[in-house]
Amino acid sequence: MTPNYRAVLFDLDGTLTEVPSVWQHIHEVLGLWQDEAARHQEAFRLGTIGYREFCERDAAHWKGMKESRLRAITDAIPYRPGARDCVAWLQRSGLLVGVISTGLTLLLERLLDELDLAYGIANRLVARHGVLTGGVKINVEHGAKGEAVDLFCGQFGVDYREVISVGDSDGDISMFEHSGFSVAFNPTCEKTGDAASVVHRGRSLMELLTVLPLDAPGPH
Repeated sequence: MTPNYRAVLFDLDGTLTEVPSVWQHIHEVLGLWQDEAARHQEAFRLGTIGYREFCERDAAHWKGMKESRLRAITDAIPYRPGARDCVAWLQRSGLLVGVISTGLTLLLERLLDELDLAYGIANRLVARHGVLTGGVKINVEHGAKGEAVDLFCGQFGVDYREVISVGDSDGDISMFEHSGFSVAFNPTCEKTGDAASVVHRGRSLMELLTVLPLDAPGPH
């Protein structure tokens, strides 16, 4: 018997948008990426520093900047083609739609408002009187998105087996593991694809509807 799926949880960076990392994108726009910021990412990738220190080092670069300056940068990030229509179709079908991201609430808050999402969690830059302090509140650890799925399920009374998750990177694997069905959308590495129920490669998120275990519309 086909499970009765009740929710779809998306990764944000690289999935609902085509920007793979909002952190890196902000650094690039501000001209900070090629200096220390790129080295922080490499240190994290090599395991020299942990995820929390990685985020703290990144956030420290923006200390003293107006929060509105960074918000203007994230406001200019476009959605992936088909993202709005895909989310709207899922909502019309009665599913709860949410986002779990290791990115920033600066971008997430815009999506919560514009897409009328039921749930969203991401990491928050600390600001005081509109000015960034250089601090960051970690709400989602890299590799721990499954915990955020559990929080969602507890909040909405949904069984994890009734959740569909969609992501693109190894940071989404734990989200897949805490879901009844998962899609690796343009996976960035082989192990991400191996961890998902299905793999789909394409540009428009509307294509996603053809591979979900739902009564979805055909290609058009």
